Amino acid sequence: NVLASMVPPDFSPRNRELIYSGVLESLAMSIVATIAGVVISIPIAFMAARNVAPKPVYLLGRGLVTISRSFHELIIAIIAVKAFGIGAFAGVFTLVFGTVGFYSKLLAEDIEEIDRSQMDAIRATGAGGFQVLLYGVLPQVMARIVGLTVYRWDINIRVSTVVGIVGAGGIGATLMNSFETYELDFSLAIILVIVLIVLLGEAVSAI
Repeated sequence: NVLASMVPPDFSPRNRELIYSGVLESLAMSIVATIAGVVISIPIAFMAARNVAPKPVYLLGRGLVTISRSFHELIIAIIAVKAFGIGAFAGVFTLVFGTVGFYSKLLAEDIEEIDRSQMDAIRATGAGGFQVLLYGVLPQVMARIVGLTVYRWDINIRVSTVVGIVGAGGIGATLMNSFETYELDFSLAIILVIVLIVLLGEAVSAI
């Protein structure tokens, strides 16, 4: 009965406007959260890499990564909605929180696998610790930073469509509202758009 009520999908002018605003908000959330998350994650990744950070700093970095990875995005979204209210800000906060754990862990592992001879060569010129990181470590992981950024943006697009279900903005909130009002044909229209967004994200990340 549910499936029969969903067909055909309803793309009426009013619904198209709601879908457009929801998709635009989800895309904005994913872009802002990815940029902010990467900016926060890169320093934490260096802190969490055993071969470039002193042990106390390493333990702190690993602790931050572990905390971020310990909670599912939906849990963080529920807490964020309670803290900041319903809307996109709660969604962005959730996506940034999830980005830190994912991005920092993978980048830290790549930093730990770099060629130490390049670091030693930079250090032999009399360079300080920051210069060693800037010229001896960063060039070796720059390609990975770009790849991880695109990959995480793809993930954030998908997650942004889910966190809205608990009130954290985006197209997910529009989908939840359509289910609550039993506009199931509108729900199918939103689901099809979400699938299209995910496919487009996959295509961009594969370039």
